[in-house]
Amino acid sequence: MVSWSDGSDSSEHTRQYMSSDSDDGTIKEGKNCGLVEWIDPSWPTTLENALSKLWSMYEQSKMDRNEECLMHSFTVHDLTQEKKKLQASYEKLVEDVNALMDAQEQRAVIERKDAETTKLQEQYDTLKNIAAAQGTVIRNMKLKLAREKKNLQIHIDELKKTIEESNVKLEGIKAIING
Repeated sequence: MVSWSDGSDSSEHTRQYMSSDSDDGTIKEGKNCGLVEWIDPSWPTTLENALSKLWSMYEQSKMDRNEECLMHSFTVHDLTQEKKKLQASYEKLVEDVNALMDAQEQRAVIERKDAETTKLQEQYDTLKNIAAAQGTVIRNMKLKLAREKKNLQIHIDELKKTIEESNVKLEGIKAIING
């Protein structure tokens, strides 16, 4: 068995070892030359094979874990990418929904304006019809007044003629009386 001890009396490491050959269990001291060898006798072949198999199983398990870790990181990466795509898709969907809502609001505003325009058009048509009716009434009244004026002018002319005839008769009567 090999052991190292840090001695407080010197800066060099010293090595103590027991030989399996010695029966007395004495520890011999020696200098550390950097070479470490196995002191125990070699193990049986079955034990070495079992340890070799265990070690290869450990290495295989380690490789499998590394591979699983790598696959997991690929899965995480793929899921992260998918999450980013879904987030972008969701944001696009939110924008589309907002645009749709804005379009519906604009459509409602346009429909209200169309209703107001229709109402104003009806009022305009009513006023236009009233103005046309008033124009017709005024035209008819002008024609009626023109006829009345003509009739009154005729009547005035007849009265003037009658006055002239009366004046002529009166002049004739005055001439007879004066004369």
